[in-house]
Amino acid sequence: MAMPDATYQVRVSGVIPDELLAELRDLTVSVEPPETVLHGSLPDQSAVVGLISRIHGLGLRLIEVRRLPAQDGPGAGPPF
Repeated sequence: MAMPDATYQVRVSGVIPDELLAELRDLTVSVEPPETVLHGSLPDQSAVVGLISRIHGLGLRLIEVRRLPAQDGPGAGPPF
């Protein structure tokens, strides 16, 4: 049985270039100077690692990655 997508918040120092923003259509992007915050669901841990690698590859400074608590009630299961 597949786990539902998990919601993440990713904070990056500075502004994310347009080329990466185009790839992040499924995430909400908000600029909170001097940081940019990405928020949304990612399907699995591989997607999280891929996003972090992409951010690193563009020379951006990653500040924080946070998995947000599930919105549904008991029985949601362990995070990973």
